[in-house]
Amino acid sequence: MAIIGGGIAGLSAGKFLAERGVSFILLEEHREFFKKACGEGIIRNTVGYEFHDLYGSKRGIEREIWETIIHTKYGELSIEMPVLMTSKREVEAELARQAAAQGEIRMGERVEKIVDGVLLPQEIKPKIIIGADGCFSLVRRYMGERQVRCGIAAEAYATEVDMDPDRCHVVLKNEVVRYGYAWYFPKREVWNIGIGCSKKRTFRETFSRFREKSKGEGWRGAPVPIDKPGRSYRKNAILVGDAAAHVVANVGEGIMPSMIGAYIAAEVIERLARKDFREVDLSPYERGWKNTFGKYLRRTYYTSRIFYDVIKSEYVRHKLLAKMCRDTTEYYRKILKR
Repeated sequence: MAIIGGGIAGLSAGKFLAERGVSFILLEEHREFFKKACGEGIIRNTVGYEFHDLYGSKRGIEREIWETIIHTKYGELSIEMPVLMTSKREVEAELARQAAAQGEIRMGERVEKIVDGVLLPQEIKPKIIIGADGCFSLVRRYMGERQVRCGIAAEAYATEVDMDPDRCHVVLKNEVVRYGYAWYFPKREVWNIGIGCSKKRTFRETFSRFREKSKGEGWRGAPVPIDKPGRSYRKNAILVGDAAAHVVANVGEGIMPSMIGAYIAAEVIERLARKDFREVDLSPYERGWKNTFGKYLRRTYYTSRIFYDVIKSEYVRHKLLAKMCRDTTEYYRKILKR
């Protein structure tokens, strides 16, 4: 077993395989955790899965925030939804600690190419390859799949933000950024602030202006998948996380889909391991995630495309958002009995 990529998706796959007694090697090109820009907020409950149950630790969880305010040109909208604000670096380190119980994690080791199932230059030929290597996935290319469609986002930390520190804040205004949104998420001692956009040219035009006004420090950017999920297995490989476009496209949340997908992948691989990988049929993995969150992710993808690419009126967007906020609030109040 080989996992390529040591972000949330790859480390979660390692953790879940370790819990099932399946040995693996994980290869991560960077020498440190948390290299991808991220808002560090996690929607606690997604399609019936609880983050706490999947994660199995409290390390890196800084606070829980129940209300998000969406700022539009026509006013403020409130949505009740449990968001866990985290130290993503600590969360990834904890996942690695749990994964290391059964696997080998090699940081600072890049896989350059895959030829006939062999990882090079490592010269490792695993029974199964898990591609957790992001938007520009090498494993996707090995499988013959097209590159995931991406937008771009950048984030930083700020200490001076003139907003309610007990709520998350999202700004959806064309004057701030078109085809995307800005965020202000309060952590324990600082704010994680950022801006994301589905159009790279628009992002470049907007980012410098946002950066000057925001007073953030330590800016860094990263590609963000905004595609609908497609085929996730071929040959002896499967895809998880950003590499599989497992992301809630209309809000850009990929942590919970990555962890749920990794959990399903580990279940399938455990069954194959019991039979010593004599027959490697990875189709149950795709059926598993499609039945669990496939329709949900596709719906959020089409909602995002309609919202940003079809609806030009900010007023119409505001009215549509108001309904979405009401529906989402009602959903979480019901399932979490608030």
